[in-house]
Amino acid sequence: MKNKIFILLLPVFFSLGCQKTKTSLPVATGMMFEVMVVMDEPAWSSLPGNTLRETLDQPMEALPQPEPIIDMHHCQHQEFSNMYKSSRNILITEISEKHVQPKVIYTKDKWASPQAIVQITAPNDSSFANTVRQYGNKILDYYVITERERFIEFNKNHLNVKAKTEIEQMFGIQIDVPSFLTKSTKKKDFYWLTNDNPKIRQDLVIYSYPYTDKNTFTKEYLLAKRDTVMKANIPGEIQGSYMGTEYKNYPPIFREIWVNGGYCAEIKGLWKMINGAAMGGPFYSHTRLDEINQKIITVEGFVFAPGEKKRNAIRQLEAVIYTTKLPQEINALKEVSVTPKK
Repeated sequence: MKNKIFILLLPVFFSLGCQKTKTSLPVATGMMFEVMVVMDEPAWSSLPGNTLRETLDQPMEALPQPEPIIDMHHCQHQEFSNMYKSSRNILITEISEKHVQPKVIYTKDKWASPQAIVQITAPNDSSFANTVRQYGNKILDYYVITERERFIEFNKNHLNVKAKTEIEQMFGIQIDVPSFLTKSTKKKDFYWLTNDNPKIRQDLVIYSYPYTDKNTFTKEYLLAKRDTVMKANIPGEIQGSYMGTEYKNYPPIFREIWVNGGYCAEIKGLWKMINGAAMGGPFYSHTRLDEINQKIITVEGFVFAPGEKKRNAIRQLEAVIYTTKLPQEINALKEVSVTPKK
């Protein structure tokens, strides 16, 4: 029996359902970042469906070619059978006069596991559209964060333990390095991992340098440091070429976020080879302060996949980056651990 917590955010209600026991549910089906939208055809072909597409089908930031944040598949209510109910991400809609005001309800693991479900109900088309416009980005975040958490959980049983250990020895940080990142290169204050896949190549780099002043955490400083580090450590195949940052066609995006309760500079953008071959792709990075050793730690993932879609590949690396624990976080975990008395 599900216990639901209802939070009143007038005029919309939000609730988050508790998970069922995973062993009693079938395994969810579908690919990463796909959502099954359950909406009858008249609504799908008019204002409600158009508003959903405007929100869910918006392009993801910092990709060289347009890709949606999440892929939508559609079925009508009468088609929503057991086959569709096992989808990993579901959005159920109901537009009816029986609903006095709109609601958005979040649930997990109702028909399968792992599964994320959003239900939007509204009294009419315009109310539904207004609700999606107001809360659509929160709905997107729910799916994106849930997918990230799924990959992190899955990856715990598929680690490159050797690389994880070497990184902790070099930088004093912990990070769940996935087993598909098989090849590593170690230099001074620089560690580079790659899957070396010719079709969809995924790379992870970690580098550190002393913390000097608060101006370190500016977009300009961090990107200049990135260009310096990459030039020194990631050369291209053509002599004199090296990895750099794309500034002209797609300026990098800088955001201040909080990770594990601490400040983090997030940068996403495009990389390219300077003075070399026509190579490039997306990158994503976190830069944070190692408070114990007074060092700056940057963890970055980048993808090279000419002619291929890149969204899922960079999202996987993003999830890996989110597993990073700095020395102060590792020590805090040790300090609060309790050993039961015998």
